[in-house]
Amino acid sequence: MQFVQMGSDERAQRTNRLGIDEPRGLRTIAPRRLDIVFLPLVGFDARGVRLGAGGGYYDRAFAFRRWRSAWHAPRLIGVAYSFQQVDTLIPAAHDVLLDAVVTEKGMLRCATG
Repeated sequence: MQFVQMGSDERAQRTNRLGIDEPRGLRTIAPRRLDIVFLPLVGFDARGVRLGAGGGYYDRAFAFRRWRSAWHAPRLIGVAYSFQQVDTLIPAAHDVLLDAVVTEKGMLRCATG
């Protein structure tokens, strides 16, 4: 997964196979260099286990966080509605946990955050 600095030239975009505009030919930023990332999700629990859309894109991009014991940058913040919270999700071995989730009711700091 690649990240691009905001404000990049919109003319340098292409539409991917899912119909989503993506930057093309621009300088990218490595996931390790980011400070904070807001992630979409389908469901979550209080431990920070995130149920996504099933592509594993964020888990692959931030897999390096699973092996860090002290420094957990970038901070991963889920964006959801409160009704998307469930009691427990069983994490897969490759899942990267969230630090917090922001909903319309406020912010929930997860066990990892």
